[in-house]
Amino acid sequence: MKLLQKQLEIEDLSNVAKLEKSQGKKIVLCLGVFDLLHPGHIRHFEAAKQHGDILIVAVTADPFVNKGPDRPVFSQQLRMEAIAAIESVDFVCVNNHLGGLEVIRALKPDYYAKGVEYKEHEEDITGKIKLEEAEVTKNGGKLVYTDDIVFSSSKLLNNHFSETSLEVKKYIKTLKHNYSTDQVLQSIDDLSTLKVLVIGDAIIDEYKYVKPLGVSGKGTHLVARCCDSDIFLGGAFAVANHVAAFTSNVTLLTAVGADDTSFDYLGLSEAVKREFLYHNESKTLIKCRYVQKDGTHLTKLFETYSSNDNLLNEYQENQFVNYLEKNAKDFDLVLVCDFGNGFLCPRLNAEISKIPNFLAVNTQINSGNRGYHVVTKYERADYISLNEPEIRLTAHDLYSDLSTLIVNLSESLKSQYIGVTQGVQGLVIYDQAEGFSKIPALTQKVIDRVGAGDSYFALSALALAKKYDAKLAAFLGSVAAALDVQIIGNKKCIEKIPLKKYITSLLK
Repeated sequence: MKLLQKQLEIEDLSNVAKLEKSQGKKIVLCLGVFDLLHPGHIRHFEAAKQHGDILIVAVTADPFVNKGPDRPVFSQQLRMEAIAAIESVDFVCVNNHLGGLEVIRALKPDYYAKGVEYKEHEEDITGKIKLEEAEVTKNGGKLVYTDDIVFSSSKLLNNHFSETSLEVKKYIKTLKHNYSTDQVLQSIDDLSTLKVLVIGDAIIDEYKYVKPLGVSGKGTHLVARCCDSDIFLGGAFAVANHVAAFTSNVTLLTAVGADDTSFDYLGLSEAVKREFLYHNESKTLIKCRYVQKDGTHLTKLFETYSSNDNLLNEYQENQFVNYLEKNAKDFDLVLVCDFGNGFLCPRLNAEISKIPNFLAVNTQINSGNRGYHVVTKYERADYISLNEPEIRLTAHDLYSDLSTLIVNLSESLKSQYIGVTQGVQGLVIYDQAEGFSKIPALTQKVIDRVGAGDSYFALSALALAKKYDAKLAAFLGSVAAALDVQIIGNKKCIEKIPLKKYITSLLK
């Protein structure tokens, strides 16, 4: 059979499977990424074929390969062509879903073949293998395992095909010496016991995708055609969503517009308990970015704020203070994401500084607060997360050695930990007890940097509140940031399973 004849859409393969089964033939299904085809895959296919007559291989589509920002190395079309060239394979299709449930329902295989490494279901990070086995059994099929030579595509790609810098490879090697993969993955699961209070500005992000047309014929301004738009939650909403992916005990304390009822629709996690103060005369801040989109590359052209003065009145300030006095002691982590948009005033900053729990603070520079929004508005913090321009603004020092500024800030605010992100250069984390650690950027592939600092802050703060050492906390935050820069804005939160799969891939 010609290679192109082997490659079919899932709907067509469903009909082929029905026809073959009606003639008494047995259908065998294999499913996976198969990013680097190797002898282990070929033997897996051959062993699977022995269980039946027709072998179908479903290849995970590119958008659903949750193994990190640089995967897959080979496109779904190239992976399909390589598999179609194998004699034992009868048909190949693309699986446009996470996991195999939809493919199993469509093809109803007599046998669903997995490698022997999947035999211990408890070791499956995704937890999908049990569901897939149940679906196969429901349709009269059977889950079978092939027991042959096992290679890791991720390990082969990391060692021989990766574009990862030498700096990152050295860093990962050192990390693997200090932590096993199982230890790192378990540390992520253990975050679920934390009780977290997120405090910060409520922001709604809007992206308008435009195509520039040029200069106006009747002026000197730029004209663009609006092609599409996205709207999603930003600010403290986004941080709370990140946290809620790792622990279900999350409370968000913020202020929103009195007439805003769309937060569920925009994607606020059901796990987030809402303690909202309502502005009676204003709406929730909307940041609208006009963006030129060329494939996956984004160029921001212009940005507007709907407002920047959502200050609380005295009654609302009292509500905020009363809530902290009554409830703050019950949280393991109080995470303050202060975007400087008017929510957190000096009185509230002072009250937050009194909280005895583990306190993590991030103060962000933006166009509405540049020049005066600095972390020293707080009297203390156990953990401070800033980017380099933000810490230099805090110190009013453009030229001094960064490490000196970090140590001075740590002493000033009694902070045991300070993390400073540096974009493509990675980040530095400081621990008063252990000193400095440098973590390189884990990917150079960037779609959108908006929100990357928030995801780093959320994961690293969770880890430090759990009393993990600073190096591990910074690694977890860096992995989250590497995944986040592949996402447009805060359209999606960082999820536990993709994070764990990326870490597993990195550490192979």
